[in-house]
Amino acid sequence: MPYPFNYFSSLFQVRKAFANRKQLNWFQMVFTSLFLLSLTLIPVAIQNAELQTYPLTTFVSDVFDPLTDDVMKDLKENIQINQQELVYNSHFGVHKNEAGHVILGHHEGTQLGEKLTLYFDKNQLIVSKEKKELATIPYQAINQESIQDKKELTKAISKDWFQTNRLAVSLFLVLFSGFLSAVNFAILVFGASFFLFLTRKSRLFSLKTFKECFNFTLNCLGLPILASVLISLVFHQVFTTTILIQNILFVLFLALAFYKTHFRDPDYKP
Repeated sequence: MPYPFNYFSSLFQVRKAFANRKQLNWFQMVFTSLFLLSLTLIPVAIQNAELQTYPLTTFVSDVFDPLTDDVMKDLKENIQINQQELVYNSHFGVHKNEAGHVILGHHEGTQLGEKLTLYFDKNQLIVSKEKKELATIPYQAINQESIQDKKELTKAISKDWFQTNRLAVSLFLVLFSGFLSAVNFAILVFGASFFLFLTRKSRLFSLKTFKECFNFTLNCLGLPILASVLISLVFHQVFTTTILIQNILFVLFLALAFYKTHFRDPDYKP
């Protein structure tokens, strides 16, 4: 049976998973590993496509701390946002506190400072720190209704920031999830293969080379990954839950394989 059909034929029965442990060459096993890894990122990519907002605090910690009660009071009393344009109806528009600075309304010659600063300019919110601009957020979800409450304002800021930086944020989330998935995958595959390889000196088991241990591990991991991805897509589980389900199913499949085969071929004689 040609590749990849020989691999898929090994996924659904534990005896076949063990019996077919010598079918793949190294190139096919590397390709299979990349294929399984890519499968784990499908739910992440779909969930990212459905995202409408993402917390700005994930990338800029404590970004909303400068929005104190005094700042929110000034916002509610003196700010008008109409057609994505902000107008500040007062002479005092700079608030300084331990968490950072908040500047309300357009001020000519405003310079970025060292502290965390939220600058509500005429057409956009500028977030800066250490004289570096961290984010430029146009007013969309940030409107007259959102500035009436800090919780709603932070949600609106995060939503507008995400919509402005959607591609970059989505790419970061996929890459970060891919990194975590790759680390988890490597620990599972190489860890399990190594411990299986340690049994080669025992006359009770048929496993003799690291290559067949690696192949057998991939056979055991295929079905758990397919099942965890399907569960994630159907029940909209987060990435960490998907990985947890995958790991649990892999351990159970490996244990079932040992129970059914004792890691010995039917005609194996010690």
